Amino acid sequence: MRARNLDAIASASQRIAMRVQSTPDSQLVSLPTPPSFDVHTHALFLDFDGTLVEIADRPQAIVVSDTLRTLLADVQSAAANAVALISGRTIADMESFLGDQFAHVAGVHGHEMKFGAEIRRDEDLHSPIPFAAAEIRVLQRNNQMPALVEDKGASLALHYRHTPEAEQHVRRVAQDIAARRGLRVLEGKMVIELLGGPHTKGDALMNFMRTPAFSSRTPIMVGDDVTDEHGFRAARAAGGFGILVGPQRATEAAYRLDDHNAVQAWLQAGLVR
Repeated sequence: MRARNLDAIASASQRIAMRVQSTPDSQLVSLPTPPSFDVHTHALFLDFDGTLVEIADRPQAIVVSDTLRTLLADVQSAAANAVALISGRTIADMESFLGDQFAHVAGVHGHEMKFGAEIRRDEDLHSPIPFAAAEIRVLQRNNQMPALVEDKGASLALHYRHTPEAEQHVRRVAQDIAARRGLRVLEGKMVIELLGGPHTKGDALMNFMRTPAFSSRTPIMVGDDVTDEHGFRAARAAGGFGILVGPQRATEAAYRLDDHNAVQAWLQAGLVR
């Protein structure tokens, strides 16, 4: 049963990615600017890289300003904690940049969930990852893995932003290892990730929406990557909407903002309504 569920989720992920990547520019509908964020009625779900901060060549090279930290703290306070970060990064990694001020954080696409002082992890889903990591280390020693490898415990992220010409090679390696180890492949912006379980950002959003801080509110998912499409769809299913950050493309989101600076301006505007 679990294998069938994983296959179904993987197929859904692939369908979203194919729909997003294959729509001709001539068929894209220009998305409007989102309505203002209401701290009293909305629940916010925010991606991190490319949404709140500018993407860097290497994950640890991002820059988080004190202004952003203060803004996020103010938004969380005004919205009575109905704000969650949902990222492919681990919770510990995000908190190394932002501190532990957030009551609600989802890491590794929902494999890790923070609810106040409690952090839940699906430890039983991690077992294939060390074997995949060992395979990749062998490839690295033989100079056959040009990607920057990030071991998140619940997943392995293969970053190739610094060497974009290696995309096809990294994809083939990831797919081969995933097939051997029973892992799921999730592609994002200049990164290919191997995951040991079925979770998506949409699952994380729905888990938060079942808690008191979020349940009576309208969800808004804000993200820039293909991996955020599950979150957009979940927000819409729960009566809310998604906001795409970045260039126009095929998406499940209803609105769009230009970049991380526009996201910060939109959040700031919600505080002064």
